[in-house]
Amino acid sequence: MNGTRWFLASVSVVGCIALIWSIDWVVEQFSPEDHPSRVAYTPDEDIAPVDLASIQRGWPSNLDDPGVRNRMMAHLNDTKGTVPRPTASAAGPAKAETPPDLGTLLANATAAEGEGKARACVSCHDFTSGGPDRIGPNLWNVVGRDIGGKQGFSYSGAMNAQPGGWTYEYLFEYLASPARSMPGTKMTFAGLRRPEDRAAVIKYLATLGANPPPFPQPQPPAEDVADAEVAQ
Repeated sequence: MNGTRWFLASVSVVGCIALIWSIDWVVEQFSPEDHPSRVAYTPDEDIAPVDLASIQRGWPSNLDDPGVRNRMMAHLNDTKGTVPRPTASAAGPAKAETPPDLGTLLANATAAEGEGKARACVSCHDFTSGGPDRIGPNLWNVVGRDIGGKQGFSYSGAMNAQPGGWTYEYLFEYLASPARSMPGTKMTFAGLRRPEDRAAVIKYLATLGANPPPFPQPQPPAEDVADAEVAQ
């Protein structure tokens, strides 16, 4: 009798499982499940399933679009654990960026433009002959002057320890980022990112004195140098 009961119980359990599976299968046929995080087709290897650059340009407001959001989810799902495709820049060695030629920049700059750029510095520096020191030293005749060489001004230890003078080349480097060029300086100015702006300020500073050093000569373009080497 016990064996019969166990048999009937087993048949009942199997029957229930089969019935539940059948009902679930029928429901799926009438209500197919969507997978918004997966693409509905397998794209060719050369076709990206989503335009990442377009999404980046519109980030994050474009994710309000369900279509963009779903394509992004699909791309993340399909590329999970894969190695990123090589980009054009990674396909070969990157060309070294040619540093700007200070002589050419100074030749093309104007002192008037530099004076306008230097107005941001008047809260810390005076530019007149015989003018007072402020938070920073007076900048009259600064070009060619020893670094930390303004008499009567209390410089930082970093400035006092700096050898040499304010050459055009060093001013060009320093004005890009004082803190990076001279760690420990008290100057809190963030710097001028554009080389053209730095050259204009330097050209203006060169007018603040009687005998500024001569400007560096513009270098010939790289193409001209290459042609001259070939001609030799």
